[in-house]
Amino acid sequence: MGKTNRLAFNVAFCGIVSAIAVIVMFLSIIPSFAYAVPALAGIVIWTVSEHLKVKWAYLCYAAVGLISFMLIPEVEADLFYIFFFGYYPTLCILIEKIRNKILRFLVKLGLFNVAVVIAYNITVLLLSAEEMLEGMEDFGEYAVYIFWAIGNVAFIIYDVALGVIKQAYTRVIKPKIASKLK
Repeated sequence: MGKTNRLAFNVAFCGIVSAIAVIVMFLSIIPSFAYAVPALAGIVIWTVSEHLKVKWAYLCYAAVGLISFMLIPEVEADLFYIFFFGYYPTLCILIEKIRNKILRFLVKLGLFNVAVVIAYNITVLLLSAEEMLEGMEDFGEYAVYIFWAIGNVAFIIYDVALGVIKQAYTRVIKPKIASKLK
């Protein structure tokens, strides 16, 4: 494949994957999907790094983030995609190179918590705190901390599931797609 054809292929491939990720992000209008959908969209974007270079995955991440922020009314989903879930599956390629398992886990957990704090603070600026914590009134002043702790547990489960999904994709789906792309 020539250089011009390869560039055209990469752009087209990224466009298709980005469109799929934006469609996934549209599911965030279903209230209970607001946190799961950005995580799924990030996995969709990660597939680009498996077929092309990582820089193409980050370009897709940026495109989906911009389009989602303009089109999708669910601000929390948009912010969680932009500040964490959109880039995290691709960034894990670098994080997984850390040999010490405890340090690797702490880096992942630290990255998640920094992203959550930033996204939370921006969301508070855009929405009222009452809107964000709707349904958690029973927990009183500890609602934010309880929600944060639940988020950390959910992140750990997500990270383990992400590893399984990546292995399955690499072993089963990637070879089938790669054979069709040749």
